[in-house]
Amino acid sequence: MKSIIVHLLLVLSFSIISFAQSGREGNGNYLSSTFLLTIDGGATYYSGDFSDTKFGFLSRAGFEYFFGTNSSSVFGLKLLGSYGQLGGKSTTGLLIGDAPARFSKEFNTKFMDGKFGLIYALDLGGFIPYLWGGGNSVVWFQPKDANGSKVYAKQRDIIMSYFGELGFKIILADGLSLNFASSYNASGTDELDGYVSKKKDIYLGGTVGISIIFGSAKDSDNDGVNDDYDLCPNTPSGAMVDEFGCPIKSPKDDDGDGIVNEYDKCPNTPIAVKVDNDGCPVDSDRDGVPDYKDKCPNTPSGFMVNELGCPLDSDSDGVPDNNDACPNTPSNVQVNDKGCPLDSDQDGVPDYLDKCPNTEINVKVDSEGCKLVEEPKEIILQGMTTFETGKSTLTDHAKKELYDIAQIMLKNPLIKWRIEGHTDSQGSTKFNQKLSEERAVSVMNFLIGLGVGKDRLSAAGMGESFPIADNATEIGRQKNRRVVITRIN
Repeated sequence: MKSIIVHLLLVLSFSIISFAQSGREGNGNYLSSTFLLTIDGGATYYSGDFSDTKFGFLSRAGFEYFFGTNSSSVFGLKLLGSYGQLGGKSTTGLLIGDAPARFSKEFNTKFMDGKFGLIYALDLGGFIPYLWGGGNSVVWFQPKDANGSKVYAKQRDIIMSYFGELGFKIILADGLSLNFASSYNASGTDELDGYVSKKKDIYLGGTVGISIIFGSAKDSDNDGVNDDYDLCPNTPSGAMVDEFGCPIKSPKDDDGDGIVNEYDKCPNTPIAVKVDNDGCPVDSDRDGVPDYKDKCPNTPSGFMVNELGCPLDSDSDGVPDNNDACPNTPSNVQVNDKGCPLDSDQDGVPDYLDKCPNTEINVKVDSEGCKLVEEPKEIILQGMTTFETGKSTLTDHAKKELYDIAQIMLKNPLIKWRIEGHTDSQGSTKFNQKLSEERAVSVMNFLIGLGVGKDRLSAAGMGESFPIADNATEIGRQKNRRVVITRIN
């Protein structure tokens, strides 16, 4: 139960703070030089020797007087009388009363008290929080046990104590307010519950009520300064005034941004644009483009932006220049998160240039992304399958083989080749020399016809001068009858 009261007090406190921050603080106080008749009601909460307490009713009535002031703060005096009920329980029972001795698990008492003290109020434009504190006297109480029997108590003595109250008034109409309050009351005695110990009895209260206000000060020109203190009683409506109710000359603010011309570093700000303390349009991400023009208001620090405040993307690939590892990607090329063209098979040739997009991993490729066929340093064509006997005419088998060789040569147009014709030792040396030359030229011309550049080829006849096997045997002579194609660079 106690926690509930504490929570209520906290809520009330935060409410007052909230209204204080949001209210309109005027130059005067509505309660200045007024009398108030206050009536309210609510609940009590006892705290004492009976640990399991309960709520009781509370009714109050009183008078308040506030001194005259031209400030929003005002002091006054308040006298109030209360009639209410307190109660509590104990699971084990307590010894109450004097004689005969008896235990009771419950007590109840009605009480009357009076309070008098100093009150402080702050007018926040019709919302008036206040703080009241002072002396409290319990003038009557009569505790009863669980059976309703009276127990001993000094019920007719005046018991002095103290109290504190926190609350607020809301002006509903001229001369009428709605009041909310929470109070702390120290009884000054340990006899409210009929059980005497070293622990003093206290009780909390929470009330809601109304006040009828008499003699409230008038403010004929509605400038927030009461007529009694208003040196300029006919101020035009809406004019800003000083503490004496006289108009304040407003400095010029040509662009209406709330910063006067004298201090406005951006005097031509468009209407309704949010500005900083210098009167310049706010630029939250500090990219040089004010928020009201910025289409990308959360650009990371250090990014270069365009006139709309968005990060620059020179190649329009969707990756800002600051993060783009490949800033000159051709238009409409698909890129990764670093702004580089996709290379799905990871062969070093981007997809948009790759004519063989599914090359196996770690396979060497050419500039078009296709598997690289390494050109041999030397190719040997055997004479018995390449030419007709004793002639330089190419066989069909030779033409097919030379077609494959030409495809290899065409893969790399920078490599040059030397074509050498060789014979065995049969026949005259002169005949063999001429035959070897004719065969070398025949191979060269066929390759040129397949598209290999003429400047990449040279032909020479070597005759019978460079045998690679014994000419005394048929097998040796077959090996010597050959055409050798060799890379020369």
